[in-house]
Amino acid sequence: MKLYSKKVCPKCMLMKFELKKLGFERQYEEINVDSNEEAKERLLKAGFFTVPVMEIDGELMDDMEEAKKIIGMMKV
Repeated sequence: MKLYSKKVCPKCMLMKFELKKLGFERQYEEINVDSNEEAKERLLKAGFFTVPVMEIDGELMDDMEEAKKIIGMMKV
């Protein structure tokens, strides 16, 4: 599970808080698109122009409510 984010991004900080609340604060890789040009290009080519973007099982999504539902179902 990956979280594509920026350093100064209120929505990204909210998503990190939600991941922590769900007990997933250490189970995801955070990729900062400010400093990772390859990741930024990947998101742009996939049609994502804003962050946060979650990658779960290879699927990119910017619908954070949907991502939280999927992550919540992953919890055992």
